[in-house]
Amino acid sequence: MAKLGVITISLIDMMPDEVKKKLHRKTYNENETILFAENENNYVYFLIEGKAEAYVPNLQGSFATIHLYEPGSFFGELEQFYVGRKPVEISAMTPCVAYALHREDFFDWMKKDFEVTKFIIREIAYKLIINSEYIEEVSLLTVKERLLRCVATHYRRGDIDKLTKEQITKETKAPMRSINRAIAECDRQGILSYKNQELLILDITKLQNIPG
Repeated sequence: MAKLGVITISLIDMMPDEVKKKLHRKTYNENETILFAENENNYVYFLIEGKAEAYVPNLQGSFATIHLYEPGSFFGELEQFYVGRKPVEISAMTPCVAYALHREDFFDWMKKDFEVTKFIIREIAYKLIINSEYIEEVSLLTVKERLLRCVATHYRRGDIDKLTKEQITKETKAPMRSINRAIAECDRQGILSYKNQELLILDITKLQNIPG
């Protein structure tokens, strides 16, 4: 979704009626997968209701969230231009409603409307830039900063109660002893603690101020 001045424009707002007739309505429950990593995807999705996230899972069960989608967003467009490995998975953070447009209809629309084509290219470029900045930023973070980012992400996802030290070490790519030191420091600072194999948030405000 792009903002021009004070007017917010979504791609579906630019869609002519002849294309809208080809949309397929989809509904998803909370935590349900919308797009599976490595699977073939022939559709572009337009989110109408709810929130979804794009993340990269790995074989060890950890993941890195790379995008959060809200109503007006679209996803699945990158897969239409690339036939190789597709590592990104997208799941519903809340109950979601989306419209799906088949790739052939998507490309036909792009061919007929250059403004739409420019809009899509701009959004793809934005995602690539954000991903590059994210990778660079994370590589420079301390273990404590990676810990707090990890915990903040799970807090926003609503599954903080399932987060274990083992999962934290996978997602932060840090050894257990370093995570233990970081948790002890956060405990002294009144941010969070880990007792009886349970992560406890001591100051929600400080945690929410961690960049996502």
